[in-house]
Amino acid sequence: MYNILFNRHIGLNPHSLLLPEPVRDVGDYGAIATTGLTSGHQGCVGCGMVSGTNQVLRALKLSGKHVVASIGTGCNEVITTQNTSCWGEVSVDHNNFPNTAATLSGNIAALKALAQAGGVSPESIVNVGIAGDGGTYDIGLQALLAWIARGENGVYVCLNNQAYMNTGVQGSGATPYGTDTTTTPFGKAIRGNQRTPQYLLDLALAAGAPYVAAACPLWHRDLMIKAQKAAAIEGPCVLEVYSVCPEGWKSDTDVFHEITELALETRSWILYEAERERDTNTVLFTLNYLAKKYLPISDYLRLQERFAGMRDFPEMVRRAQEIIEARWSFWRPVMEANGIEWKEEARAI
Repeated sequence: MYNILFNRHIGLNPHSLLLPEPVRDVGDYGAIATTGLTSGHQGCVGCGMVSGTNQVLRALKLSGKHVVASIGTGCNEVITTQNTSCWGEVSVDHNNFPNTAATLSGNIAALKALAQAGGVSPESIVNVGIAGDGGTYDIGLQALLAWIARGENGVYVCLNNQAYMNTGVQGSGATPYGTDTTTTPFGKAIRGNQRTPQYLLDLALAAGAPYVAAACPLWHRDLMIKAQKAAAIEGPCVLEVYSVCPEGWKSDTDVFHEITELALETRSWILYEAERERDTNTVLFTLNYLAKKYLPISDYLRLQERFAGMRDFPEMVRRAQEIIEARWSFWRPVMEANGIEWKEEARAI
């Protein structure tokens, strides 16, 4: 499918083999004179989507370009379009559940037409699509993969809160193993979600995306560097952002930081990026975060009552740990290249 190379460097990475110059680390800006969402949104307390959207918009605005956003039906759309002023100077269109990427294509076509008519410079605008995991992994996957296949310039952002939260906490392709949702209830016969979650960025790479990246609001510099890269790299780029959801995850509203940190330290969420060199069809993978100590998945499960059922079944906790270890094993060459001892799996309980 493609050749794999690993970047020896681990951590923040403003460089790209697809760009002549590195993007700027937001830490170099000092006080950042840009805004994301303005006041007026109706997001729940502790919502990760709000933080993620804020940081993506701020990063894109740092490029000096006008942001045109196509936002799919979902929590992010509902909480931000009741009062359209919370998008500030961003040009926004709200589209149906399955067609965020298709509408993004429409915006790109409109930009080309305006440019041909002399009405706008295409270099002055960045086109972005924003949707949740339900509208990306499932209902909107066909449109997303078709957009990637067309090779159009733009950024697609998936705000992943691991279920259809806006419509009643139904399970999605991103829902973790063992999760209690309204379509995967935890009971005597079936113990929550029995599927292994899919991995969006793997699908995007296989479809031909030149750049994909996983990020989280807690590591805002990393997220904003990746958003700038995605906007600068030619072709369809995909950014997936971990998004805490207190309502759907049945967690307290004031543990946003703790849950996200545990996701990283248990490796339930891996911060990384991958970029494709088309001439050789080689993909360079970079790991952007390495925990000082791997924590067991049980630590992550304790703060979220969506996992309350599976916590009582050690074999399920072990299975969840096995899923993590299988995914993490991909990065073993990076550990060895840096002289880091390959750590055996964390104890599940």
